[in-house]
Amino acid sequence: MENAVVYGRGDPCGRPGVNTAQSHIVDVTQAIDECASLVQITASAKCGPALLQAAGRIRRTIRRTDTILFLEQVCAIGLPATPLQGAQSVARRVKTLLVEVDCDIQTFYGLSALTSWQRLLSQRPLVVGAKDAEEPQAEHPHAFPTAQQAYVNTPAQSMPYLAFLASYPSRRILHLFPYELACRHQCVPVGAERDMLTIGTSHQLDESVIAHMREVTGCGIFQVRCDVSMIDDVLQYWQSAQKLPSSLV
Repeated sequence: MENAVVYGRGDPCGRPGVNTAQSHIVDVTQAIDECASLVQITASAKCGPALLQAAGRIRRTIRRTDTILFLEQVCAIGLPATPLQGAQSVARRVKTLLVEVDCDIQTFYGLSALTSWQRLLSQRPLVVGAKDAEEPQAEHPHAFPTAQQAYVNTPAQSMPYLAFLASYPSRRILHLFPYELACRHQCVPVGAERDMLTIGTSHQLDESVIAHMREVTGCGIFQVRCDVSMIDDVLQYWQSAQKLPSSLV
């Protein structure tokens, strides 16, 4: 079913044409099925070139398994094995990269996503490849594998960057970390594997804080960098989840 959430328009823009030969466009396609989601960005006619330039920046914030198609005024992000909630999270973050592009953003899931993707493919779009990403991507083995997380390593940061969560952390993961401790240090648990707990934070935590977290949780702590808005969103969900019966979370 289509999700008709439309995110606000940016400022009108008028940029010169983009030389696609310098955009590192590659002819690679990614299979999208009925379990996938789609984020579609539609720009005004004069902002098509700016949208193509923005596609390279977007490429750096998504997973290697995701694909970006570009055709004139439309940029589509295919998200395999991603629920609608994950696509909405991607859309919110992509919006911050489009402040100078006059555009609308919509999210689709399932058959609607597949239909839109196939329609766009039939028009022979450009495929924005990994070469558009100036920094390499890397997935950390301690990330919770079912979270559909995306990491990007950047030279300026020693921590991997968590671009989005496809779904909120499960109650099992939340139970591994005290809520009060998360609020105190503005961080949230986003994944767990064996004896390692992955913590999302907007800044690198002091070693003394990490040592205290290890002592309290009995787990090793692996930090990933994420936006403050993601932390606030998870903390708000966490607070609400504590008031609900386990069967409803």
